[in-house]
Amino acid sequence: MTNLLMVTESGEQHGLINTLPNSCKDKGFPDMDPDIKAKAEKIKKDESRIVKARYINHRGMHERLTKPYMRWAGDPIKIFHLIPGYVYDLPYGFVKEVNEARGLEQRADQLVGATLKDGGGQLRTKDASPLKLHELVPINW
Repeated sequence: MTNLLMVTESGEQHGLINTLPNSCKDKGFPDMDPDIKAKAEKIKKDESRIVKARYINHRGMHERLTKPYMRWAGDPIKIFHLIPGYVYDLPYGFVKEVNEARGLEQRADQLVGATLKDGGGQLRTKDASPLKLHELVPINW
């Protein structure tokens, strides 16, 4: 992953804005069953793969996402600042984490059409889909 600093015309930094060391060491799954260890290593390799994705904020172009990411022991802590409409090189695990999050559920009562609750008490839109705030759309995966 190339770590080029991205800056808007107004001087706002975005993309990968900081990397911090992790005090937890990667021990390589020493206590796992060999079959499970192989699966975990495969998942770790897949989630560390760098992909291109466009950031979308469903509340508008003015809101940003600033989020730390560290999935596995020993991985550095990476802090991303994303601006809607831009394309970023991101770890696949970060993309999955953002896309699986349902950030609007606690604020769904403020949105038009978010009046239904499912059996688990989660707020849904009228078409019963979960509400989303952030989304990363794949670009040539």
